[in-house]
Amino acid sequence: MPNFHSTYFSKYVLRLIYASVICLPFLLSSCENCTFISNNVQFAAISFYADADSKAAIDTAFNKIVGVFTRTNEVMPTVLYDSTDEKRKIFELPIFTRVDTTMFVFYKYRTINSVRDTVQDTLIMKYKVNVEVLPPDCGYDEAINNLEILYSTFTDVEVVQTELKELQDNTPHIRIIR
Repeated sequence: MPNFHSTYFSKYVLRLIYASVICLPFLLSSCENCTFISNNVQFAAISFYADADSKAAIDTAFNKIVGVFTRTNEVMPTVLYDSTDEKRKIFELPIFTRVDTTMFVFYKYRTINSVRDTVQDTLIMKYKVNVEVLPPDCGYDEAINNLEILYSTFTDVEVVQTELKELQDNTPHIRIIR
């Protein structure tokens, strides 16, 4: 005796109906209005200054800036900044939110008397990552605060903003004196 459903509906139509019935509760419970806009950022903006009293950032050309995972000393998969002639005033360095410490190495190449020399500076930052789950089913927001400098080979480093929020008036999170 043939199956009752098989005589009236094809198996593909039945699968579509069953899938719709199964997915309907999930579709109805999903987030309807995910308009949450965070002003948190996952990067530290740094600027370089000639001296502590200077208000204007100086142009600094680095040949390479490399992020390093501090616990394993592994280099990030890609170089953050690699240029021979471009100059920037503000660098946005990504923060690794899975750990509480991030290290960056700044490379500058110079040639003196036909000998290539590498100048290398290091900056190690420590911070706290707070994760907030957004209801219902809208994802999460990461807030990074308590930013501090653990180690630096620059002349002086000052944390201007301890919370990593969007930049206002081009004020960096960290000021570095070269």
